[in-house]
Amino acid sequence: MRPLTHIVCLRVPFPIFLNFSLGVPLMATTAQGILEAAIPAALAKAGLTLSHKGKVRDTYILPNHDDLLLVMATDRVSIFDFVIPATIAGKGEILTAMTIFWLTEVLPGSLAHHLVAFGNEIDLFLPPTLRQSGVLRKRCIVVKKFDMLSVECIVRHYLTGSGWASYKEHGHVCGIRLPDGLHDGSQLPEPIFTPTTKALEGHDEHLPTADVIAEHGTWLTTKSLVAFQAISQFAESRGVLLADSKFEFAKVGTLADEVGTPDSSRFWDSAEWAIANESGTSPPSYDKQHLRNWGKGFGIPKLDPCNSDDQDYVRKLFVPPLVLQETSDKYHAIFQRLVGMALAEFQQMWMDIHA
Repeated sequence: MRPLTHIVCLRVPFPIFLNFSLGVPLMATTAQGILEAAIPAALAKAGLTLSHKGKVRDTYILPNHDDLLLVMATDRVSIFDFVIPATIAGKGEILTAMTIFWLTEVLPGSLAHHLVAFGNEIDLFLPPTLRQSGVLRKRCIVVKKFDMLSVECIVRHYLTGSGWASYKEHGHVCGIRLPDGLHDGSQLPEPIFTPTTKALEGHDEHLPTADVIAEHGTWLTTKSLVAFQAISQFAESRGVLLADSKFEFAKVGTLADEVGTPDSSRFWDSAEWAIANESGTSPPSYDKQHLRNWGKGFGIPKLDPCNSDDQDYVRKLFVPPLVLQETSDKYHAIFQRLVGMALAEFQQMWMDIHA
């Protein structure tokens, strides 16, 4: 794409470049801190209004585009509904790229989604001072604005996580009775739709599948299973199992939010699963589970995100750099395994980003 405007490249005293003019004080002491502080300030200065600040994603209203939103994936990390006091450098880029890959390459065209523009195409919707920013192009997508359902659509093909916990206690997940004798990591007879609440505060809770279908209709189940099976079949062709995954839909039935990322999905190597299954356990994951395992050691799953003391406790925790690096390595490994190329190559070939 021909450059739309001349942008000043700001050099900062760290190995990172924000190639748009910020005009704001930089008080952070790390490159990642600069990103977290400088990008929102630059967007606000250019006239973008923050619509929603999520645990990982920030959503902005685009000037002169009332029907669209700019969604930016940050490097923040949440586990057990807590945002932990650490970031994974480049994580937001992986989440953005993987969502683009599934929506444009793998999911069937009959499954409508919210994606409008990505890569250098987002410049068409940005104010002139924000165009040609490699940082924004790698992290942001332009999407259609919808009213979202307050349901997280979880599809499971393997029993683990909160599904395993529910099965051990009740013998079912979201009211779906499962066979006896299953273990953590067991393959289910078929993928099942196990919705949860989408809590603004506190923990998401399992919802009876039958109740969700009665309220919203069968389309929610059908579309969730279609999305899951498309990603799952593709992953299996690369020797990867999709244990479970989360999807979100607009009230009009459009697939939205992130899709098939290591934040929203659980990926297993098929050979490692076969070995673990023989001993009745689940295999290592190539996703956020590595960081969850660290958090379990500090009792985070038992804490209440609505409790200020618990929030303070989590905010004071120190996440070892090795844990963050290992998590980052897993994100990059599963991206390359599934997409078939490294992140930087995907950004050049698919997103037309060359800086």
